[in-house]
Amino acid sequence: MSTKIHSTVTELPASCKASAERMARELAKEDFAEITESCRKQITELEHTLSKELGENIALVAFRV
Repeated sequence: MSTKIHSTVTELPASCKASAERMARELAKEDFAEITESCRKQITELEHTLSKELGENIALVAFRV
């Protein structure tokens, strides 16, 4: 029997998608920090630098703690 899976998470095996989506829902509840455009640009530049160095897509997030 084939089960259809609708996922907002791409490029993951089906076995990982449920966990990734659950984590995405939890992260959406977090209190993101309000940052300036200058800070956002610095984070974006660091993402690009890390992605290039590591050969992987890297995403950084700013949370209020």
